[in-house]
This record gives sequence, structure tokens and C-alpha cells, in this order.
Amino acid sequence: MKKHLIVMTAVLALVAAACGGGDSSTDTSAPSDPRGQELVAVLQADSDFALSESEANCTANGLLANLDDATINAMLDDIDVEIDQLPNPEDGVKALDAMFDCVDIEEMMFDQMVADGTPEDAARCVAEGFGEDELRNFFASAALPEDQIDEAAAFALMGKMFELAAECGLE
Repeated sequence: MKKHLIVMTAVLALVAAACGGGDSSTDTSAPSDPRGQELVAVLQADSDFALSESEANCTANGLLANLDDATINAMLDDIDVEIDQLPNPEDGVKALDAMFDCVDIEEMMFDQMVADGTPEDAARCVAEGFGEDELRNFFASAALPEDQIDEAAAFALMGKMFELAAECGLE
């Protein structure tokens, strides 16, 4: 989960996905389930993309509420498990929804772009240029198997990314 379910969201895959709002909880209290506590620790320890305590608690609670035991256990057994290695690969989108329901997606994109060397003004311009649903689709596409990606939406999103890059002064 550490890199492949969270940092992977910031890879900026230029394809779209059919990804609606999640059913995850927005409970920011510490999970009582020991597996949830372990998930919180992992989410906070990621040096590339650490979540705050409340974001990590919220995400862990959402994961526990929306994923089956086999998927949670697979994620805990191999923290770097690939999406297509999960018992149910579609759970990758559910996992991302759990996180997206708990974090500011625009800030997440901005932070990752700046960490990757994009000037702050250009990163802010790009991040603000997308709507929340577009950002969810943009990031969630990295979690979907290739055969589930909507190609027409992918091209539209790629076009918007190029448009924003030009508008925001990125080369």
C-alpha cells in the first residue's frame, strides 16, 4: 500500500478512470482494530507522502470499512503489494477513494508536483486547474487494470493536462 496505493496516485498517469465518490468513512478517530492501527503507522511513515494523523486515521477507517479482510491482510502482509496482486484488483480504487475522502486532493497534487521539482506557482496553477472529480479520476486511473480504463476519457484528461501545462508555464 505504501508506495503502490498512495504514492502511485501522484505518478500523474495521463489516463482517466470511471471513479465515483467512495463510501469510506470520514472518521478521524484512531482505529480500534489493530490492523487499522498498523495501516495508520504505514500511512504516516511514508517519507515520500506521509499523511497527517487525522488523514491517516480517516484513511485507515475507510479502508477497514470498504475492503474485505483478504485485501486488508494482503496489504499488511506485503506493504508494497501491486494493485493487480490484490485478491480483488478493483479494491485499489476503493483504497484510493478512502484516501481521497480524507485528504485535500488539490493539495496532494500540488505537494507532489513541488516535491518533483515543479515551481510552486506552476504547480498551484495546474492543481487548481482540475476539478475534484477530474483529480480523482486522474489519480485513480493508476489503480485500475488497463482493460478498465475509459480511453476517450483518458484522451480528454491528457488534453486538459497539456492545456494546463501550457497555461501554467510548464515546458
